[in-house]
Amino acid sequence: MSKLISLVINADTRSGFNKSESSAEIMLEGCRSIDFLIEGIKNKQKFFSGFDIETILYIDEHEPIPENVLNEIRSIVTTLVIKKHSKRYRDMVYCHNFNDFHYLSALFMANGEIVFHADQDTACFTSNKESVQEMISMLDEHKFVSYPSHWTPNAITDPSFEGRTWASTRFFFCKRETLKFDTIIQCILNPDWAYKTFGDSPRKMNWLEHFLTLTNDNSAYYPPINLDKLAVFSWSKYITGTLGKLNAMNYGEVKNYIDRCGGICYPNDVQGREV
Repeated sequence: MSKLISLVINADTRSGFNKSESSAEIMLEGCRSIDFLIEGIKNKQKFFSGFDIETILYIDEHEPIPENVLNEIRSIVTTLVIKKHSKRYRDMVYCHNFNDFHYLSALFMANGEIVFHADQDTACFTSNKESVQEMISMLDEHKFVSYPSHWTPNAITDPSFEGRTWASTRFFFCKRETLKFDTIIQCILNPDWAYKTFGDSPRKMNWLEHFLTLTNDNSAYYPPINLDKLAVFSWSKYITGTLGKLNAMNYGEVKNYIDRCGGICYPNDVQGREV
């Protein structure tokens, strides 16, 4: 029997999500588009064509979702959570790590033995099922497998981390048993305890993606980029309508589009242009 894979996708409807063009100029904010709520889901489902999957979509709702969009979302996902935007967590009226808790809430719903997480503005394309299976098989050696990188086996080359790595929420695989929810929550709420318990870090980034690996022996792998097999990237600029057109193309056509956009650039982005 094939293993169930949980596709866990975090999305939001921040101001500007229904504009015709978006750019990720502000650090940590990423692109936003209404396309990510439908074509973005279809894109990731197509990436896992041939696998046994469930799709979990968690939406941080800032602005209302159009009814026609909501109806189509319901028709293509297994589990849908829409949470009105709030920075509150437990008894904290303002929790600066609120987005990490959105991620954790979505991941907690995963039923599959294999868990895949992606941000809404991550795009995934593959030439065949075997290329995806190869990434999943890497979990036999690593706790987390993230997106293909120019700086393999890391996301980037940065000596200030002194060998520490992280599992990018843009795109990662892990086994469900790897996600130690209670421990990770304690790490986020009490970073000093986290570093005292699991080992100090010369550069402290107190985000979920860093605590995922801190609590798992710093085990994360970013395979080398090979655009002949698959492409994974986030958008540094996105034009509405692009994903729908790319989803309808074969992999060779998608690869040609990425090349016309200048390829996958630092850190893992594509500067979108008209298809």
